Amino acid sequence: MDPIRHLLDEHALIMNEMAALRAAAEDLAARGDDAVPDILPVLRRIGEVMETRLEWHARKEEDTLFPAMERVIGVEGPTAVMRMEHEDLHGQGRLLRATLRELNEVEHPRIEATREQLRWSLAEGGSADVFRELSGQILQLIDMHFYKEEQILFPMAERLLGRAGLDEVGAAMAAFDEAETDARRCLTADR
Repeated sequence: MDPIRHLLDEHALIMNEMAALRAAAEDLAARGDDAVPDILPVLRRIGEVMETRLEWHARKEEDTLFPAMERVIGVEGPTAVMRMEHEDLHGQGRLLRATLRELNEVEHPRIEATREQLRWSLAEGGSADVFRELSGQILQLIDMHFYKEEQILFPMAERLLGRAGLDEVGAAMAAFDEAETDARRCLTADR
């Protein structure tokens, strides 16, 4: 497995999911609170993507690629920055999920419009503003982070590690992917 190609392919899959978040943010900007009921399914899906696919992707980098690079360049530097950005992204994902959980505590928000408006007013500017701001933060973080990885970190890894080092990282990533597949099988079997 070519680990850099593998990570780039995962970036592409994640960014495909984020396209729906971009559209939701644009809808929120255009229609305000009227768009909220329509974009909630998108936000839930993005929360799930951030909790599963994006988090797994970050762990894979942190447990396979970063240690290989750190053996050459040390732990301070680009990998430390990437780890911090991963944590920022996970924090935004947790915030999104917490906001959606809070919303779910309201009994049938489409029916209880008054209660819905009270819930939204907890955040300054209303619900559309909260979700638009959160969406914007997530998109900005992921855009900048993936750009840094694709333009700086991954080319650096290719130069530093060479073919033998990349093959070693690729084998570790393949094992990581296999563990993910096994974990999914276990979850499916438990249901």
